[in-house]
Amino acid sequence: MNIYSVIILRTIHIFSSVLWVGSAISYLFFVEPTVKSLGPGAPKFMKNFIEKHRYSQYMSIVSFLTILTGVLLFWNSSGGLQISWIKTGPGIGFTIGSLASLLVFLLGMLMIRPRAERMGALGKEIEESGNPPNPSQMTEMQKLDKELSTLGRADVILLVIALLTMVTARYWGLLT
Repeated sequence: MNIYSVIILRTIHIFSSVLWVGSAISYLFFVEPTVKSLGPGAPKFMKNFIEKHRYSQYMSIVSFLTILTGVLLFWNSSGGLQISWIKTGPGIGFTIGSLASLLVFLLGMLMIRPRAERMGALGKEIEESGNPPNPSQMTEMQKLDKELSTLGRADVILLVIALLTMVTARYWGLLT
């Protein structure tokens, strides 16, 4: 791969990963507590957040770009997945970060996104009824909230692990 391709891929990779990690952290520490403090207004907020502002689609795009460019960069750096490179300090660091990122991506696509979309749909359903949430809606909303909160924390922890290993991996060979 030529240097120009690497520069373009790294730029996209770093930019999209900053958006991914930053958005996940912002959601965990700012959006989620705000939603919890809104009480009856929470479903309307979540509907707006998920549907109008397309948070799920945004997270899907930035995470996919991060993964795609990361795979291409890893392939290039490892010489086509050469085990001799993967066993080096940088290889180990990038591998740990890559695995953490892939796990977060799967967690987001398979577990977080469907729950967030259901919460948005439930918020829309409640809003359209013009009434406060009924007991079954309230129970489902609380269940989704608890699941999303737990998954969001796991998501952020894994993203921070990926971030820390990726930004330091180049120097892991110097530690030996």
